[in-house]
Amino acid sequence: MNDFTLFEPLSSAARSTIIVFVLLSVLLIVIGMKIKKLDPKKTPKGFLFGCIMLVDTFNNFVSEYMEKDKFKFFGPYLFTITIFLATANTISLVGLTPPLSNLAVALAFTVITFIVIKIAEFKYISLKTKAKNLMGPVVFMSPIMLPINLIGEVSTPFTMGLRLFVNLLSGVVIATMVYSILTFSLGILQGLFGIFAGVFLHVVFDIFFGLIQAFVFLMLSTINISLATDS
Repeated sequence: MNDFTLFEPLSSAARSTIIVFVLLSVLLIVIGMKIKKLDPKKTPKGFLFGCIMLVDTFNNFVSEYMEKDKFKFFGPYLFTITIFLATANTISLVGLTPPLSNLAVALAFTVITFIVIKIAEFKYISLKTKAKNLMGPVVFMSPIMLPINLIGEVSTPFTMGLRLFVNLLSGVVIATMVYSILTFSLGILQGLFGIFAGVFLHVVFDIFFGLIQAFVFLMLSTINISLATDS
C-alpha cells in the first residue's frame, strides 16, 4: 500500500534559502530603520557607514549601464538579488547547504529573471515594437525568425539560472579534487598545513567564486534588462 504524505520534508537547500531570506530581510529592515534616524549633518560611522558606501558603490556602478529612470525602477531589484546571491553562495562557511546547489532553486531565478525582463519590456516598449522585433527586420524571413527569437526569449533567462547551478557545482567539484590530490600526494593532512589548506580552499571556492557568480548574474541581469527596454 502506497504511503501518502501531504507535505514532504524540505531539502537542505530549501531550508538554507529560507534562512538566508529571513536573515537578510530582518537585517535590511533594521539597517533601513537605523539609517532613517541618522543625522544628515553628521558622517555615519562603523557598520552603517560601510552599508552606505556599499549601496553608493552599487548605484554608481550599475547606473553607468542604465538610464536614470530605468535604474530607479530596477535598481532595488538588482541590488536585492545580488546581496541574496552573494550571501547564498557563501553560506557554506557556516555549515549550511548553498541554496544554489539545488537545481530547482537555481531555476527559480530563471523564472524571476524572465518575469523582470517581461516587465521591463511592457513598461518601456510597446507591444507593436516587441512584435516587430520578434518578426525581424526582413518581412519574408518572419516565419523563420519568429520561432528562433521566441526560443531566445526563453533561453536567455534559463541559461542564467542554469549557469548559477553549474558554476557553483563545478566549484565544489574542483575544490574536492584539489583537496583529494593534496591528501593523496602528502598523506593525511595534519597540523597547521591541514588547517591552512582547508581555509585556503574555503576562501577561494566558497567566498571568491561565490561572489564572482553573484557579480556575473548582476551584470547579465543588467545587460538583459537594458536590452529588453531598448526599442
